[in-house]
Amino acid sequence: MDVSKHLEKAGEALRKKNFDYAISLYHQVLQLKPDHGEARRELRQALVRRAEYKKVPPFIALLQGAPSRLGMLIGKVLKNRGQVVLAAENYLKNDPRNRSVNWSLGEALEAAGHRNGAVAVWEFLGEDEQVGDEALKRAGALYYQLQQMEKALGCYEAVLKRSPRDSEAEKMRKNLAAEGVLSSGSYDPTRSSRELARDQKQVKELEASQKFVTTEDERELLRSKLAEALAADPSDKRSRRALVDHHVKGKEFARAVEVLEEGLAADPDATELRDRLGEVRILGFEQELRRTKALADRGDEAAKTDLVDLTREKREFEVEEFTRRVKDHPTDLEQRYRLGRLLLETGETDKAIENLQHSVKDPRRRVESLLGLGRAFESKGMLDLATKQLTGALDAVDAGSDRATEITYALGVLSERTGDLAAAKARYESIYERDIHYKDVAARLEKVRAASTAPSPEAKKAAPEAPKAPEAAPPPAPSREKTDEPSAGDAAGGSLYDFKD
Repeated sequence: MDVSKHLEKAGEALRKKNFDYAISLYHQVLQLKPDHGEARRELRQALVRRAEYKKVPPFIALLQGAPSRLGMLIGKVLKNRGQVVLAAENYLKNDPRNRSVNWSLGEALEAAGHRNGAVAVWEFLGEDEQVGDEALKRAGALYYQLQQMEKALGCYEAVLKRSPRDSEAEKMRKNLAAEGVLSSGSYDPTRSSRELARDQKQVKELEASQKFVTTEDERELLRSKLAEALAADPSDKRSRRALVDHHVKGKEFARAVEVLEEGLAADPDATELRDRLGEVRILGFEQELRRTKALADRGDEAAKTDLVDLTREKREFEVEEFTRRVKDHPTDLEQRYRLGRLLLETGETDKAIENLQHSVKDPRRRVESLLGLGRAFESKGMLDLATKQLTGALDAVDAGSDRATEITYALGVLSERTGDLAAAKARYESIYERDIHYKDVAARLEKVRAASTAPSPEAKKAAPEAPKAPEAAPPPAPSREKTDEPSAGDAAGGSLYDFKD
């Protein structure tokens, strides 16, 4: 059964803050498709938003959830995972961030074989300070089983960012990096290469698809075989993904677009193909931009004009693409982050703030989202709010790192602009004692120290007048040019607000 209409209605209800209706729709979808990862993920966010909008006292949540707790216990004793899932979701309606209930939900889904649903719960628990690392490792393991290698790698990297000495996450990260070449849809870890290829021709095709360097004949052989497979069965998603990946590796982006558009013509609701199509088109823009820039650098005047137009077209397409993705996946925080940074760069500050305020909840994008919010608030002249965001970003990075120094410097500049010289002095001093040559920190520190020790106008009035000396001709005043105080972004050379991928 196609549940896309239900999800669309739920997303619309969520945007209108009709939380109860949205939650009921998500529950309907999950009753029909318990392993629907997107619905399970969006339900988590809907419950959290309702809890923020309408808080339920803990003792009330505990009281109302007592029958559900009992249902979970009985389900565990009877090993009825479906009962555990239903009872847990019922309890979480009033206490969506309950650690133990969410953990039981994730384990029950995983034990029932609902890996897409389980990974949504483990990622949600990844935000938890106590169990976040373990939850993300569980999510990474499931993504690995689902052959979504990039997402698995992202989970382990998020763990290592918070816990650099986690040996298990480090081991898995290295394994995933080594296996990256096998992450296409044609890879099946449950079968050996000899089982997959029962004759020498199939062995040759498999080797051609997995070698780092192949001849043009081998590439053409693989292309033709995948094209034949699609002609015989247009719904063969594995062959379509493999053919697209093959064209992308060969930088044949136009051909990859054709393959994806054919797939969407056969299945217009295939969100995965639509997202991949957007990525491939962006890669095509980047390829054309590189070619045009090379011509412009050689003095081609027409290419210089084309470069400006292409840059604008690429940015417009990206904004349109990620706006669509956020609409299709309103709780996907990575898409929120990417849209927020694009809107910030195009000057749509308020919309950028809206999306970055969502993506800041993603531990993998927290620092960059806070910095983006700082830049947005600074551009609106809200320096106190900008300072608050940068302070949050500073707390989230390793003390003494280059990133911490950049943020500390920018906070010093913001403090100067708000007139808080004591705070500015403290920021600059913390940098100066580690690196005397960092940017212009020495000159800035001297300036704020001098301003801090200068007598106030009231003190000058209260001081007794000294005897007047004989008047002498004043020396000519040195010529000074007025300079404007740079913003935090300008002072940092723009580097602070450069988004890191």
